[in-house]
Amino acid sequence: MNALSLLLKRKNSRRKFRDKVHLHESTDLKKRFLLLIGVIALHSLAMVFFEDLDWWQAFWLTMTSASTTGYGDISAATFWGQFSTILLIYGMGITLLAQIASDYVELRLTKKEMRVKGVMRWNEMQNHILIINTPKYDSERYLGLLVSQITQTPELADAPIQILTTAFPEGLPLELRSQGVVHHTGDALSDGMLLAAGADKAKYIIVLSADAQDNLSDSLTFDILHRIQALQPSAFIMAEAINDSNRPRFKSAGANAVIRPVRAYPEMLVRSLMAPGTEQVLEDLFRHQGDHTIRLNIQLANVTWAKVVTTLIQKDIGTALGYIQENGDVVTHPQTHAVINATGLIVLINDDQVIPSLDEIGKLF
Repeated sequence: MNALSLLLKRKNSRRKFRDKVHLHESTDLKKRFLLLIGVIALHSLAMVFFEDLDWWQAFWLTMTSASTTGYGDISAATFWGQFSTILLIYGMGITLLAQIASDYVELRLTKKEMRVKGVMRWNEMQNHILIINTPKYDSERYLGLLVSQITQTPELADAPIQILTTAFPEGLPLELRSQGVVHHTGDALSDGMLLAAGADKAKYIIVLSADAQDNLSDSLTFDILHRIQALQPSAFIMAEAINDSNRPRFKSAGANAVIRPVRAYPEMLVRSLMAPGTEQVLEDLFRHQGDHTIRLNIQLANVTWAKVVTTLIQKDIGTALGYIQENGDVVTHPQTHAVINATGLIVLINDDQVIPSLDEIGKLF
């Protein structure tokens, strides 16, 4: 007896706890709605038989009574008609209608909160840009710059953006949400999280380094790439690598492009999405080894840009990228036949380039 009482007590306690924390699901809302329809049908039927009303008048009386509108144009006059109204409408219908309204509002608010906090799946999203991870430091600012650059790129302007991260459990910053960016709260290394973020339906996948100062991030990125490949996605995949020696490993794991984490210039990442291989050129420009830029302080007057470019290439001096105007402004990639007046040139050269003196270069023009 004591064991049975203990068991019933546990069940009652568990049921009581469940009732306190249970959030009304859409299925519960449907059940109440169907029950309300049944009550309306029974009351309408009662009005037809007890009050001698036609079906429309019976339905009209039922609805005005259930909604507590009470126009008074039609009312129940017989005992059984009034009793049916008290039992079905006052006793059940109005209560059900109030519960349905309450549950509907609660469900809408709950779903909205879950979306904001990144708990719900965005199942309808496809051909989107999926950003995995967020930078450890100043992530809000970086994501703002990255999203801004994406939206300013014509080819990506209308692409939906989703972020898979654990960084914003209470919701994305308003700046990102106002641009239509959504997120799913979770770790890409947890089972099912990549599918929850629609990695198998994305058009572009960007795997950011969780910590650009920690080489361990490359190992995590490598694991994420393997998990993505298991989904057999058709997306273009870009990954950040801290250690250059990991680039071949990342590409063998499915990355179409690999770039260093450059937090100040998200433009580099976006350019590489649109023109794979650009990341290598841009990265080389940031270091002295390999291809790099120099400034040649020479005076040029009334020379076409085409002549400047072809002359430097023919003399194996380098590739002209732009020139400096007399007021100090830099003009990059002007029109081919533009006539320029310059106080200097910006030239791309490589390590083996032998640069003549400025006087010798000036005499070429």
